[in-house]
Amino acid sequence: MNVLAWIDQINGWVWGFEMMLVFLAIGLYLTVRTSFIQFARIGVIFRETLGAIRERTLGGDGEISPFQATMIAMGATIGIGNTVGVTAAILAGGPGAIFWMWIAALVGMATKFAEATLAVHYRRRFADGSVSGGPMYYIARGLGLPWLGALFAVFAAVAAFGIGNVVQVSAIAGAMQNQLHITPAWTGLFAGVVVAVVLAGGVRRIARVAQTLVPLMVLFYLVLAVSVLVLHASGIGPALRSIFESAFSLQAGFGGAVGVATIEMIKAGVGRGIFSNEAGLGSAAIAHAQARVDHPVRQGFWGAMEVFVDSIVINTFTALVVLSSGAWALGGAPYEVLGQSFGGIVSAQLLLALALALFAFTTLISWAFYGEESAAYLFGEGIRWPYRLAYVVMAFVGGLGSFGTLIKFSDTMNGLMAIPNLIALLLLGGVVARLTRGFFSGEPWNPPK
Repeated sequence: MNVLAWIDQINGWVWGFEMMLVFLAIGLYLTVRTSFIQFARIGVIFRETLGAIRERTLGGDGEISPFQATMIAMGATIGIGNTVGVTAAILAGGPGAIFWMWIAALVGMATKFAEATLAVHYRRRFADGSVSGGPMYYIARGLGLPWLGALFAVFAAVAAFGIGNVVQVSAIAGAMQNQLHITPAWTGLFAGVVVAVVLAGGVRRIARVAQTLVPLMVLFYLVLAVSVLVLHASGIGPALRSIFESAFSLQAGFGGAVGVATIEMIKAGVGRGIFSNEAGLGSAAIAHAQARVDHPVRQGFWGAMEVFVDSIVINTFTALVVLSSGAWALGGAPYEVLGQSFGGIVSAQLLLALALALFAFTTLISWAFYGEESAAYLFGEGIRWPYRLAYVVMAFVGGLGSFGTLIKFSDTMNGLMAIPNLIALLLLGGVVARLTRGFFSGEPWNPPK
């Protein structure tokens, strides 16, 4: 068996149906341990996040505001998974896949809440006032298993070059070539230069870029989606009805045995949902650990809100556009179906291409930070500049070719990240529950030394 066959076999396992059930089970477990926080405390979550964007930016350790940390995390999660990925889920599992994407998001809110809470609680504080955190730290410090934390860091540092870099630059280059006829080499060069400038400023510059670009690109995409939905207003009701009818009639896709179709529907919805919001993978916790908050649960609220915006709001708008337009029923490649769905308004294809390019760029810089932090955990501070240089070079060459093997290998690393993280979430669920109870009862937070 050759290397690619091994990679495909591992990918089939880490992204398989059984693994999807594990993600859901951990999310349900954390939902129970936090007393159904994403439902029972939804008002508090909104008030502590969207209702307090300019508040509580000081107090405690951390280098950036809670909002900035969340924008870095959302910069990585909001991307092609919210657009092409949602379309692919519908094509693979039928409209009912969206229902399971919602289920994955609702339990994923508790998962991301736990990840962000643990990231702040177990982060490491340095003498110069900087901090570092994420699954590698809460695995090592919370579970006393530094080797398992190091394993997560290896997976994340490697995955960043593929899923966070080459895949994103390739998407930008393809969009620019198709719509503006720009040669991929020029796109790669531009991406490399901009990424170099952003990374040179460290986490604070990344945060400033993210807090500007991410809200703008979300607003831009939603306005574009609403414009299309206005043209297909009569199809919105049938689209919503098809989601529930498909989900509860246990039929999906375009045929096949009911049992097989149902599994494919759940797998498509849950799998694409996890790929979109990354709840359970642990990557976003690296960004949330940087937040300047006086209690880790406050950042946990932002983690839950991140999933809500990503998978409940943005993914739903994409799904309604694709389903109400009827383009999905004709079949075809996901990107082509998505493009057809956004047709009907002036320059829709160009605007969609620009939106996808923005999504890919923010993912590019956010994953650069994830990879750098993971590499620094493994090799110390001296690795930061070499890692940045390698990342910038890969961003340039990413626009020149498909790098199929690297992308497949990075998918493997991306999936394997979840294993040590999910183990930690399961074993540290009691810590999350204790911190949550302490926050609502007014107990002071005592971070571990």
